[in-house]
Amino acid sequence: MNQANKFFANKHYQPFSDETAPILIAWHLQTPENAGHLLRLAANVGCRLVLFIKNDEEATFKTAKMKYVAGQAAKNIPWSYCLPHEVELLVPVDYTFTALETSPSSNSLYKVKLPPRMALMVGSERSGIPVGVNFRNQQNVHIPMHGTVKSMNVSHAASVCLFEWVRQWGGCGICSSGYAE
Repeated sequence: MNQANKFFANKHYQPFSDETAPILIAWHLQTPENAGHLLRLAANVGCRLVLFIKNDEEATFKTAKMKYVAGQAAKNIPWSYCLPHEVELLVPVDYTFTALETSPSSNSLYKVKLPPRMALMVGSERSGIPVGVNFRNQQNVHIPMHGTVKSMNVSHAASVCLFEWVRQWGGCGICSSGYAE
């Protein structure tokens, strides 16, 4: 048993219900490693679904590499590829699309209340979320960058945002071991 498994052996955090668990949407990723990292993150947080958006002409990843990076998460989280026009059909109507993007219309992640039912969108490593992606009630957020480098790896940025969502919507409190967290 590794150190993390030992640590969490007596800490059982209540998973989010399928009705409220976040959805993670990744637009036009370039590398299977980033896709694998996002699957692992989704399993850590308890996402209900991960969608990888690709156009017809884009190749899908070699799943062996993606699954290797994701580990057990590739089996534990529902995920699929879909086309851009299918996204809105796959996300429940009561979810709010939240674009994690540096854009003039974005607000600091730490100054907004994230929606209780969030479909978090992240973009490709090179160009972000495509221009023109704008869904019903979409919220645009960015991570404040205080250092000289003003960008993050897509999986790291998604981690910051998803764990901020967990903090805001029930990730703190009492775990089943009875200790305050």
